Amino acid sequence: MESLDSFMIRLASPSPAPGGGAASASVSIVAASLSSMVAGLTIGKKGYEEHQELMRKILTRSSEITGELRKLMEEDETAFNGIVSAWKLPRTTDREKEIRAMAIQKATKLAIKVPWEIAEVSREILQNAESLAAYGNKNAVTDAGCALEFSMAALKGAIQNIAVNLKSLNDDVLVKSEKIKIKNFLDDCGKIYNSGMREVEIKIQME
Repeated sequence: MESLDSFMIRLASPSPAPGGGAASASVSIVAASLSSMVAGLTIGKKGYEEHQELMRKILTRSSEITGELRKLMEEDETAFNGIVSAWKLPRTTDREKEIRAMAIQKATKLAIKVPWEIAEVSREILQNAESLAAYGNKNAVTDAGCALEFSMAALKGAIQNIAVNLKSLNDDVLVKSEKIKIKNFLDDCGKIYNSGMREVEIKIQME
């Protein structure tokens, strides 16, 4: 498993991969880790008895999500490299052009699929962070708030990677469907984010 230092060095290099998709997944890992912390600070604490099962579920799921996101970081980089390889295919003959065009479409669809997985996992973290802001240890409410911010940023970053790759697809029906899906997804996530941040703000004002 690659270390954080190694990943950051590669991310800072002039190479286009890893890029924004893998970086979004790494930001989501931070959000999941914060969620684990807040849940852990709530478990066993007086005054939070009725939310213990929820906290344990969030703690367990946050750990699982971290593993999923580490894998998705690698998959996103692989998907991008697949697009690069497809664009480099020969295009001298008509047959070569046809093979190259099909390869580009196949690689682009994979490069859309992986960021969607990152976005959807990040949405799950966002939902957990909303619950933590509402029911978690109030002394760690700003940590829940940071989890909300980071998971929202991560899913938005992943969506940008989807949107830019849609430009390379030649399936107009699929492109239209994806754009609608993006809008609905962001609208839904915005509601979750706003709900969670209201909880954060209320608890900050109570201090």
